[in-house]
Amino acid sequence: MKHEMVEHLPRHGASEGQAALDAASCPVAVDLAVFTLAGRELSVLLSERREAPYPGFWALPGGLHRPGTSLDDQAKSLHQGITGLEGGWIEQLKTFHRPQQTDRSGQVVVPGRDPRGDVIAVAYIAIVPSAQAESCTVAGDGTDQEWHPVRRLPVQMAFDHREIVDYAVRRLRSKVGYSSLGFQLLPSEFTISELQHVYEAVLGLSINRGNFWRKVVDRGVIEQTGRERSVRGKRAYLFRFTQQAFGLREEPDGFIEA
Repeated sequence: MKHEMVEHLPRHGASEGQAALDAASCPVAVDLAVFTLAGRELSVLLSERREAPYPGFWALPGGLHRPGTSLDDQAKSLHQGITGLEGGWIEQLKTFHRPQQTDRSGQVVVPGRDPRGDVIAVAYIAIVPSAQAESCTVAGDGTDQEWHPVRRLPVQMAFDHREIVDYAVRRLRSKVGYSSLGFQLLPSEFTISELQHVYEAVLGLSINRGNFWRKVVDRGVIEQTGRERSVRGKRAYLFRFTQQAFGLREEPDGFIEA
């Protein structure tokens, strides 16, 4: 006899089960950390809030979850609305939740992530090619946005968005280190120096040119297009990505993506 796992309501009836569900529910926000290389620096897209809470503070694009829409679909719609781009790499990052905590006298000892109430944030991470970064400075709804270098972020941001950005940077650096994600920041054709700069800017370190060349060229990760470009008065060969699996590091760096 086949048994199926089902979620049961309490024995006392559906009404009590619904009441328990209503009492347990809390709003969910969808926030998006979009990265690019702006001014040769790894940067994240932020907008300045105009309304309470946190008026005048920089924040990630986002909003409360729309009933009837999946979180993934809302994140993709948000991505297209703020970048004007269809498609592109985007994935769920992490769930962030910090409810307000008080002591016995009712004094707040740990502020909640949202002063309006207990709100759960589901954060996503995305990448915009550097060549298209300038077109993202005005959102589809007219909101002004700016690219902020991750090395010089505002100390205080709205909600817990600084925590989200810091975590997203760690995730991005980890993935770029062991996957071919870095190529998403480049145009379809690029020089070897441009490719190396992407990895250095994202990882925040200097890379030996000879070792880097051997990893990407000798392994067949990139190939010449037969075309050249003038770079600072010199001719530079143009390459393209061969869509091979590639990791600058031999294995993940140990960052736990929880």
